[in-house]
Amino acid sequence: MKLNIETREDHQAKIIAEFEPSDLDKYKIKAARRIASKSKIPGFRPGKAPYDVVSRLYGEPAIEEDAIELMMEAVYPEILVEAKIDPASSGTLEDVDKGDPIKFTFVVPLQPTVTLGNYKEIRKAYAPKSVTEKQVNEFIQHLRRTYATAEPVERPAAKDDLVYIKLDATLLKPDKEENPELLKDRPLQLVIGENDPEENDYPYPGFGDNLIGLNANDEKKIKYTYPKDSKFEKLRGKAVEFNVLLQTVKQLTPPELNDDFAKMFGEYETFAQLKEAIQEQLQNRQTSEYDEMYYEELLDEVVKTATVKYPPQVLEHEMEHTIENVIHELSHQKMELDVYLKTINKEKEVWLEEEVKPAAVKNLSKSLVLRELAKAEDIELASEEIQTEVTGMLTQIQQTTNPKALSKQLKNKNYLNALTMDAASRAMSRKVFERLKDIATGKTAEVAGKPVKAARSKSAKEAKDSVQSTDEQKPQAKKTKAAAAKEVTPATVKKTKKVEKTSE
Repeated sequence: MKLNIETREDHQAKIIAEFEPSDLDKYKIKAARRIASKSKIPGFRPGKAPYDVVSRLYGEPAIEEDAIELMMEAVYPEILVEAKIDPASSGTLEDVDKGDPIKFTFVVPLQPTVTLGNYKEIRKAYAPKSVTEKQVNEFIQHLRRTYATAEPVERPAAKDDLVYIKLDATLLKPDKEENPELLKDRPLQLVIGENDPEENDYPYPGFGDNLIGLNANDEKKIKYTYPKDSKFEKLRGKAVEFNVLLQTVKQLTPPELNDDFAKMFGEYETFAQLKEAIQEQLQNRQTSEYDEMYYEELLDEVVKTATVKYPPQVLEHEMEHTIENVIHELSHQKMELDVYLKTINKEKEVWLEEEVKPAAVKNLSKSLVLRELAKAEDIELASEEIQTEVTGMLTQIQQTTNPKALSKQLKNKNYLNALTMDAASRAMSRKVFERLKDIATGKTAEVAGKPVKAARSKSAKEAKDSVQSTDEQKPQAKKTKAAAAKEVTPATVKKTKKVEKTSE
């Protein structure tokens, strides 16, 4: 076997493998036997007909074509070993020259490579802001209003009132394929003057102010043009007319901010304890948001200085993953991909090229650079670190998954292995980001641990044992103040106590 290897610009290797014609002969015999086994040849049992009989019945070209396929399947792994190539995905047979010598031309995608730039020279200050007293008070006031009692009143709606409406919404200038009717008799309740980020400021921030002065059974038309950066993607730049029927006006009476108010949440004895927990919750959330932005910008800088190469097949796989994520997100909105493409007025091919591909390139580059950084900085994981991550993930999953369904999933070895690998990936990414922060802020850090491969292998069994133990014992962990504060949200309150004294 003689090899001629050429590396192409698209990060694939073109391999021309040469063989003597006699090398094909043994595969012709196998090919004839395979043809005979699939055929009914009079006088012979399946697969037992002599070569010359098979050749006379089916022809030498058919045997040779089958033999080439068998030979290609057999020699391809040997070619990769000889060429010292670890392919990123399956190679393709580009050409077969049946001359003397016989030549197979393969195109093999190479593993991605990353050459890091001077990332150690990058500097970026780390300065998360502290939560202000105003933020804490605003959260408490919002919580207080959510827990208020509501009583019907015979007067025009005013600020801080709870109103019940029916809402129609129509696009004023719909595109050809758009349905102008967005909403019809949609029931909605809102507090006038309150913008709730957790409720997406629906239908838009400040909408409730238009209802001030209306009485029960009054109607009003409201026109609004959504900004280009609206969180409602399909409505960006669109003009909408709302028709509002105000059904009921209720006055809210919020509870006093005292120790009794704190005890409503079951975790606190005093109002001071509740306030402290809320401040901790808001600080954790704000710092987490800052960290996400900080690490994102820092990694962008590292990627800019790096040279990343990968074959088209790897990018295609990442694009498929990106599409799956989009479809998953759309499913939460009960929307199909085709419908979504119509709302943004784009053909699928254009969407793939203009949106999916750039996103996939960005995500792929970042993940490859993160992996290379871990190698360059000798960052390793101990099995205990992965186990801690697995435990945390399981805790989150248990809060949102039916216990019986989860128990069934955890008996699936593939699911458990995938969970463990995901935990290892998260833990490793976090350690790499921490090291990057140390570098960018001029600090140094020493990280010790066991090799990640050994840790992953060991932790899979540990995770399984931990899951089984958790499933059998179902212990109830005591909540810390931070954990309890996480539950102090208006959404939680709505589930724990009725808002109104009197029904409609």
